Amino acid sequence: MDFGNLFSRAWQIVWRNKFLFVLGFLASLGSNGGSNSSSIRGDASSFDVPPGTMDTAEQFFAQYGGLLLAGACVLMMLGIVLWLLRLTAQGGLISAADRIDRGEQVSFGEAFAAGASKLGRLIGVNLLMYGPFLLLGLLAFGVFGLTVGTAVLQELSGGSAAEEILTAFLGFFACFGLLACLLVPLWLLVSLIYPFAQRGVVLGERGVVDAIRHGWQIVRANAGDVLILAVIFVILGIVVGFAAFIIILPLGLLLFVPAIVGLASGGSIGVGEVVYLLGSGICVGLLAAAVNSILVAFRSTAVTLAYREFLARGKAADVGSF
Repeated sequence: MDFGNLFSRAWQIVWRNKFLFVLGFLASLGSNGGSNSSSIRGDASSFDVPPGTMDTAEQFFAQYGGLLLAGACVLMMLGIVLWLLRLTAQGGLISAADRIDRGEQVSFGEAFAAGASKLGRLIGVNLLMYGPFLLLGLLAFGVFGLTVGTAVLQELSGGSAAEEILTAFLGFFACFGLLACLLVPLWLLVSLIYPFAQRGVVLGERGVVDAIRHGWQIVRANAGDVLILAVIFVILGIVVGFAAFIIILPLGLLLFVPAIVGLASGGSIGVGEVVYLLGSGICVGLLAAAVNSILVAFRSTAVTLAYREFLARGKAADVGSF
């Protein structure tokens, strides 16, 4: 595969049809995140709880517990909406890139409608391929939250079981970490198959299971080119991620540092502070999505062009076999 020609064609398509950047922005919403690691130093027996901490915590949750629960529900609903919007935009990007490369004129509305028409099957592919990983992640998060929360409550109430609870949790976490390491190769394979399964749905009018099978066939028949393409986009993702970090860092410092300093100096946590922090987080997320939209639109277009080339190559091989 001539990757230079592939990337040149992809960039020309995106640059000449800038509504693809808008679709790329929509496809970026809710998809950016990072993993933070933390360590627990010391042991539970050496942790001294300041006097009145338990009473303060009880008062806080009694006053704002309902608000926090409502906020969590709103965030969950917002996450679902963004997920559906992201899948629709991804389908629109695939359809638009294919039609534009064939010489057709496409508008934003037509591309978005094309993605919306395939939304059901795109949801099916996404859930079937990534659902098991999501369930395992939710299980680990639930156990983590329950264990740590129980240990903290034990410590705050003067109980003696906090250390034993944390020890049991560390054992579970070690087992789960081993399982996660075993699942990493499977997750990488799924990540390679997934974009071609999406194109099987949008461009090939395939069902969910058939599209996944088709994606696997594409990857297996073109493993070398697919791996090279994946490595290139991983490198581009790192570069764009670093650029986004440089751009977003000043805004993040401007928004969050005053609030954090105010809270650390003894300020209270009220509804206004929570709303401010949430609003700041949304602003930072939107800016990150805007920066990432360039890469998302370009990557989707390049993969669509590569997919078409893989299909043509497969048809030529079928003809040559007769």
